[in-house]
Amino acid sequence: MVRILAYAWLSFVVAVTSVLPDVIPVLRFRGFLLRWCFKSCGKNFQVASGVRVTFSTKIDIGNDVYIAPCCWIQGIGGIELEDEVMLGPYTVLSTTNHTRLNASYRHGPGQRSPIVMQKGSWTGAHTVITAGTTVGAGAAVAAGGVVTSDVPPHSVVGGVPARVLKEDVP
Repeated sequence: MVRILAYAWLSFVVAVTSVLPDVIPVLRFRGFLLRWCFKSCGKNFQVASGVRVTFSTKIDIGNDVYIAPCCWIQGIGGIELEDEVMLGPYTVLSTTNHTRLNASYRHGPGQRSPIVMQKGSWTGAHTVITAGTTVGAGAAVAAGGVVTSDVPPHSVVGGVPARVLKEDVP
């Protein structure tokens, strides 16, 4: 019941506040209104317009997390967004993979695995982070990247599937 109330409240807040500009006071206000919808939520949570979140009660949010416009976050398998994580516009976090049943993906059960985005990691616009992956601390996913395996800390990855483009030393 809590999950359904959280989903309804989240959808309501995002819809009602969609007429407001995505400026810092509004981003913080949305984040404040949505805090209770998550398993845990740190301070200074900022949420832009058009965000869709399912199974928010299985998502842990750290301090200073920013979710950009139109992100789609499916948390049934569990998600941890550590401190200072930034999700770029249209980022997709999907914690399930389809499986086949009788040679069809339509009715195959979903296979759940958590996603972890470690401290200070960032996704560019239109990125996809798939089930069972960890984006290391201080790592960046280039725009349009599809992460299908773990991303090393302090690296930049991009492409489909994402591969290491650059490794930075902190």
